[in-house]
Amino acid sequence: MRILCLSDIHGEAAGLSEVLTEASECDLIIIAGDVTHLGGAAEAQTILAPILARGIPVFAVAGNMDRDGVRQYLGEQGIDLHGRGVNRGAIGIMGLGGCNHSPFGTPWELSDEEATGCLAAGFEQIRDAAFKVLVSHAPPRDSKIDRSFTRMHVGSQPVRDFLLTAKVDLCLCGHIHEAWGEDRVGETHCVNIGPYKDGRYARVTIDEGQASVIWRKK
Repeated sequence: MRILCLSDIHGEAAGLSEVLTEASECDLIIIAGDVTHLGGAAEAQTILAPILARGIPVFAVAGNMDRDGVRQYLGEQGIDLHGRGVNRGAIGIMGLGGCNHSPFGTPWELSDEEATGCLAAGFEQIRDAAFKVLVSHAPPRDSKIDRSFTRMHVGSQPVRDFLLTAKVDLCLCGHIHEAWGEDRVGETHCVNIGPYKDGRYARVTIDEGQASVIWRKK
């Protein structure tokens, strides 16, 4: 499976039509949150409509900077992964939106209990998949991909705990813009896609039980 991965668009969709030319070579598009920057359904529709129009399956989670209307729009389009899982052949994909509590009081922050419950619910729906993918806006805590510009680890503890206890093969995330890259948490290959608003995105290929990343910049 070939996946075009975007995260942290933050309403800055310039150049997206050119990026989407690559979608014709992909089987799936995944968006790992922060479609807007404090926006709602109308802004999400403006950004996502060209992506949905490609006719390629799309799955997404909303991020901490997306207001309730974004989540509602994702749900109406049938592409919201938050707290649920979908199976596409041998690959199961589940999601967790929002982020852990922060000092900034952003629009969508989850308690550890909420996040843990959502992860458990999503996993149950893909439990039998041969290859499992978690799409989480927030990266796992205490990893190379959750360090803020202050060098502090600010990722999600529930995501880290989940990856260390559940059999998940790949975690796709975003949220911490400056920490884009790859790491491993337990047996899970973790990828912080990086902020599309700064031109970053990625193509991920899943083949024979392994994931490989091609880093892209618009």
